[in-house]
Amino acid sequence: MAAACAAIFTLCATAIGAAPSRVVIIGFDGADARLVEQYIAQGKLPALQRLRDEGSYSRLRPTNPPQTPVSWSAFATGKNPGKTSIVDFLKRTEGQYTPMLGFTTETRRPFLWGPRNGMTLGALFAAAGLILACGLLLLFRAGKMAAAVCGAVAAAVLGTGGYLIGGQYLPEEVPWAVNNRQGATLWELAAAQGEPTQVIRVPQNFPATEVPGGKVLGGLGVPDMRGRVGTPSYYTSEPGFKVSDNEFSVEIIPLASRAGRVTSSIYGPLNQPFYDYKVEKARASAEGKNERRQAEAEAKRLLAEKGIPRRLDVPVVFNVAEDGSSVTIELQGRSQTLKTGEWSDWNIVQFPINWLVDRAKPLRGIVKWKVLSIRPELRVYLTPLNFHPESQPIPFSYPVSFAAQLQDKLGFYKTLGWAEDTWTLPTGLVSDDFFLDDMRRTVDSFEAMMEAQLGASRDRLYIQVFDFTDRIGHMFWRYMDTSHPYHNPLGDAGHAARMQEEVLKAYQRMDSIVAKARDLAGPDALFLVLSDHGFGSFRRGMNYNSWLVEHGYMTLVGDAGETKTLQDLFETRQFFEKVDWSRTKAYAIGLGGIYINLAGREPKGSVQPGEEYERVRDEIIAGMEASIDPATGERPVHKVYKREEMYVGFDPAVIPDLRVGNSLGYRIGWQTALGQVPRSVYEDNLKAWSGDHCSVDPELVKGILFVNRKITRQEIDIVDVMPTVLQQMGIPLPSDLDGRPFL
Repeated sequence: MAAACAAIFTLCATAIGAAPSRVVIIGFDGADARLVEQYIAQGKLPALQRLRDEGSYSRLRPTNPPQTPVSWSAFATGKNPGKTSIVDFLKRTEGQYTPMLGFTTETRRPFLWGPRNGMTLGALFAAAGLILACGLLLLFRAGKMAAAVCGAVAAAVLGTGGYLIGGQYLPEEVPWAVNNRQGATLWELAAAQGEPTQVIRVPQNFPATEVPGGKVLGGLGVPDMRGRVGTPSYYTSEPGFKVSDNEFSVEIIPLASRAGRVTSSIYGPLNQPFYDYKVEKARASAEGKNERRQAEAEAKRLLAEKGIPRRLDVPVVFNVAEDGSSVTIELQGRSQTLKTGEWSDWNIVQFPINWLVDRAKPLRGIVKWKVLSIRPELRVYLTPLNFHPESQPIPFSYPVSFAAQLQDKLGFYKTLGWAEDTWTLPTGLVSDDFFLDDMRRTVDSFEAMMEAQLGASRDRLYIQVFDFTDRIGHMFWRYMDTSHPYHNPLGDAGHAARMQEEVLKAYQRMDSIVAKARDLAGPDALFLVLSDHGFGSFRRGMNYNSWLVEHGYMTLVGDAGETKTLQDLFETRQFFEKVDWSRTKAYAIGLGGIYINLAGREPKGSVQPGEEYERVRDEIIAGMEASIDPATGERPVHKVYKREEMYVGFDPAVIPDLRVGNSLGYRIGWQTALGQVPRSVYEDNLKAWSGDHCSVDPELVKGILFVNRKITRQEIDIVDVMPTVLQQMGIPLPSDLDGRPFL
């Protein structure tokens, strides 16, 4: 009788929404609703089908725009992008026309005492020397005069040494980053209530959020050691080798020979604290253009005399066997022999700065090699430079020791936010199978991480995001779309069919991860599976700046210039060189945003606030929505949004004035996204990067939501997840949320 009453009580408590023992959220970046529904209907995703049947399923509306950092920020905070201030991968920089990364702001902060490092360290050393010398002499009964003299000498010697060490071998400033996301996150609010929390690889979470009593490992946003989203290297002995299309800025490193002992280098991170910052300081101290140029040149000359490089390269040797059967890679006293097609183990690389930093806090990374070919030419691939889990100049885990604890438990793993290599395949340097191999290995490590962390802990809140569903969508959508201009570039129908099957296999891998996670979560957990957006075919590119030129809203002086690359975005920072701003009314930046050249806001604004501003916006909306691609007869633009239509509570200095939502089959052109103005408005997309979502209308690329509970409505936005989870955990909801609970 008592057991029956207890069972009835439990059922009633569940029915009225008793707080679950834990909440487990497994995210899959870019998992597309249409594909998931198709595969479930075919019986190919049994774990998700079971979760739907026992609980609920709904398409999940992404943010506008449906981009990864934008949607996951809304997921984390329950707020629309206007409030999170994450509205694109790129955004305008106040006071100039050069864009900046949208998800983080690169900055710097003082190291120890900053410019006073030498003086302060000298004073501390001098004081220590004086106290130590006087103490020793008095201990051995020396006279007070002798003690004072010896103390003064020791203070002078040690003080001078401390001054030199502090001034020459300690940086005044070090690089730092600020997460541009605004608003308290789900995990911060849970941790503030004392709930044990673990957050693994959620995008837009770098630097790692501090969650007292919890654990965090950053996802998309964590850069490689060169400060980029990811920069692989391609070593080749082919004479005069050049890549015709390298918009993705793969580092091409020529080799002097294809046989014997071949010396080369790993291109390392920039030596910013000891080179760039010193050059900038010298330049800023001078007045006048010529004086600044001379001060910069003099600073570079002095640095060269001291042997201080701008880039911290590391020597590497490729020893090719006489019979061409293998290559032995020698790096910093260690070697490994590889045959064609083999991957190396993880290699630890230490980038030398100076004797003090190298001993006190070494800068270390991890890399893997793959030998692509030995004959007829030597070709070797190197992964982007991942930060060593113990080397975090800017923390990507919380606590900082957490990343190293994972490494001790699981071995090395990719710390880079964009973990799968989607740069080398579109550049034409590797095959589809190379991409698949890299993706599978990456997923293996993160699935093992989930098993170890979710299985061993009883966190009240556990969140982990996998991103391989997004990456294979970008690379292989062309195989799903027979009308894509790059559908079957090899002319091999069998290969195309096999690669189309790989998309299904990736979704089945997602399904198996869901099954495993649900078992580890336990039967009484609130269990959610979701994605931040869906996908569409990217057959044709639309260059918004070119459209603006064609319709008189942007004016160029001469040709717009040569093709831009990601390197221009991250390093040279040269954009819009040929734009006549006095005759320009609008310009596009990022993946869908259009800014009006507004007087009082832009450096050379030509459009007056008020009536003219509204007229220009209305004209661009009408013109773009009516545009027809002459090659296809299709309308590339589904809808153009005004910012006040999309967002509530936005910062007008940050949010684009207009946002273009493309139709399926279209996306913003590659060069427009990189700040260029191509000659053609429309162009075929002839790249492996063939599926996309970034500038597509959000209504056309919906994500997924599975919950092991019955939901109360069908129209669910990604901002609704956070308040739902808080409500289920019994945590008060902030008053400024845009999302509404759906359980």
